[in-house]
Amino acid sequence: MQKMIGKMARMFPMLIALGFMIVLAAFVIGYINSQTAVDYFAQSKAVRETSLLAERAAIESTGLWMPTFKFLGLGLILGGIVMALRVIIDNLIGAGNEVLSNIPEGKRPSLPTPPWYGRLMPTVMMIGEMIFIGAFIVGLWLANIARTVFVYPLATIDAAGPGSALLTGIQTIHSVEGWLIPLKFFGIASEFLGYR
Repeated sequence: MQKMIGKMARMFPMLIALGFMIVLAAFVIGYINSQTAVDYFAQSKAVRETSLLAERAAIESTGLWMPTFKFLGLGLILGGIVMALRVIIDNLIGAGNEVLSNIPEGKRPSLPTPPWYGRLMPTVMMIGEMIFIGAFIVGLWLANIARTVFVYPLATIDAAGPGSALLTGIQTIHSVEGWLIPLKFFGIASEFLGYR
């Protein structure tokens, strides 16, 4: 397992680059969404409620998947840093073994054993990455629900009866958001535990 993690750790530049590209893409998409919001809220309520429903659905849905997308990018950057630390540790161990190989066998001191938590760093980091990927998938699912709910005028949503698809969709969005936000921070905490 540790050899496999050591080989994977050499891909740390790709993780950091991919994370940076995700964060950059999130910035661009966020800017585009902000311009959609500017255009949307520049219109009167009557116009917004009749001819700009698709724009409202886009604004609402982007607001649901975008935070999980940004956290995924940050998680990849942090994961790349953890993997870079693993590469540094592996290189130091290799250099130490090479230096010790020049000393006669009987006089050769042994390398200190790595602490138990040092071996867990990449594993904890990968758990954090899985949390971010799961949160992103849930964010996309919520965004899809928002696209189907917010294409209706607010008057239609407000008039929906108990158990209707519209109210069920809004209920799902708000109930899942309640635990999705702390889940993202749990993922960040897992990533930081990888630095121990």
